[in-house]
Amino acid sequence: MNRRGAILGLLGFALLPVSSFGQWAISSDDVQASQRSCRIVQLTLQARDSHRTSEDGPAPEDDFAAAGKACEQLQGAIASSNQQQIQSAAAALQPIFARLGMDPATPKEQLAALEKKAADLKGEDLFDELSHLAKRAFAAGEIDKSERYAQQLLKMASDYPQSWNYGNAIFHGNAILGRVALKRGNVKEADQYLLAAGATPGSPQLDSFGPNMTLAKELLEKDQTDVVLQFFKLCAKFWESDFGKLEQWNAEVRQGKIPSFGGNLSY
Repeated sequence: MNRRGAILGLLGFALLPVSSFGQWAISSDDVQASQRSCRIVQLTLQARDSHRTSEDGPAPEDDFAAAGKACEQLQGAIASSNQQQIQSAAAALQPIFARLGMDPATPKEQLAALEKKAADLKGEDLFDELSHLAKRAFAAGEIDKSERYAQQLLKMASDYPQSWNYGNAIFHGNAILGRVALKRGNVKEADQYLLAAGATPGSPQLDSFGPNMTLAKELLEKDQTDVVLQFFKLCAKFWESDFGKLEQWNAEVRQGKIPSFGGNLSY
């Protein structure tokens, strides 16, 4: 993914009218959101390319690659100040961003796109998508559907204990079910799911970037201090490269504060 390129400019398009291209209505906010997502795409592609070797063969032609090409078209349109081309390029990016789960696609669009992609998946391919399906369903307000996906994820995890994604499944499946329980007003059940999430053996992602703290934050807002402190201890078993974050958060919680958690509300 090519590094942060020149997609930065053009705040002058704040007054662009809303236009419709097919099923996508493109506004100035959509264009600016597309610029932000394009930066992420470019960084992702560059990071991916930096780890490739000659033995890996050609780069995969996936949604990130398609987004990279479409982002270049948007960048060119912005550089030329051609409003029609800008909106057309942004419209072409919308369905790709929906599949990738990125702005400016709405949560419902993101869920629909991933469900379409996953419709014919089976086995480990489906297993690898279920955590994303559960998260997107929750974000789209499809709580019952989110619960079903999370339950299916945990059920399938027992079939793939050696998968690189196993620890992610244990964590995210339980974390989503905890958020579902909290949404339904069952705080104690959410407590149990938080601890079950923390009992994950870890994964390449969890070990490096750490766990998502959204459920922990929501439980702190319900004064569930003790269970969150227990959760931090569980996380310390797999998140060894936390750069002191767990210790800092632990101290803040004991002081009656709710940590900001930063990027760990997004991972």
